[in-house]
Amino acid sequence: MREGSGGEMPSRRAALAALGAGAVGLAMAGCGSFGTLPGDGGEAPGTAKGSSAAPSSTPLRTTEAEVPTAAPVVAPAPAPSFASDFTVPPIRGGLVPVITRITTAQPVVFLTIDDGITKRPEAIALLKAHGYPVTMFLTKNFVQDQPDYFRDLMREGDFVENHTVSHDTQMWSKSYAYQLAEITGMQDYAQTTYGRRPTLFRPPGGAYSATMRKACADAGLKAIVDWEAKSNAGHMDYQAGNALRPGDIVLMHFRPEFASDLDAFRSAQLSAGLTVVSLERFIGAE
Repeated sequence: MREGSGGEMPSRRAALAALGAGAVGLAMAGCGSFGTLPGDGGEAPGTAKGSSAAPSSTPLRTTEAEVPTAAPVVAPAPAPSFASDFTVPPIRGGLVPVITRITTAQPVVFLTIDDGITKRPEAIALLKAHGYPVTMFLTKNFVQDQPDYFRDLMREGDFVENHTVSHDTQMWSKSYAYQLAEITGMQDYAQTTYGRRPTLFRPPGGAYSATMRKACADAGLKAIVDWEAKSNAGHMDYQAGNALRPGDIVLMHFRPEFASDLDAFRSAQLSAGLTVVSLERFIGAE
């Protein structure tokens, strides 16, 4: 599990990725021959099957040049650490703040993934392979059939946050009681299922209102988190500019096109020279 931002230690996810790559290399190296190796079946090397020749009484010796040597183990590079220069604004007038981007001078970007409708093993494998920390804004009705899928990511240190019970995109316009029930319902589910009460909230569809902000504050949340960049249908969309900027909060979804969306994000992230870090740890919302 990663240490907090502002001093992140190399993640277990990065170590697993390195070990996984080594394992794949070994498997590929052995793909060319799965037959019997010399000496299998109790026969001395160089003795044909069925040979009546007696085994030599002289012990076989291996010269220094013949001794196989293990490939050197290369430790993963330490993950960069970034001191946070952002503080979540306080709740004022009973309303939580709304954050669409983190104001920071650090070369960091934040990956958030919503909903939880599609649950494919490749999504978890890709996130672990890239060593990406993520914030998961999950909807109870979408994830309750297979909660362990997201628990696998939490073991890597990622966080489950609140995306309501039913994903009503018109929720922002409805009564305070309705919105509070949608929010607290997911708060309670996350606490019971994942052992942590969310601190951040993402509105379904991104729309919010003063009523929603008050309901979030009353439910114990610290902020509403929206976005200004997203990866969708295999390409990046930006509300400002045409590239990722330091502090951008990127929206993705657990959907069938997850691999192509993640690939589009990764290309943009590397081109911008940014490092993906944990949103919660960077802003102090663990």
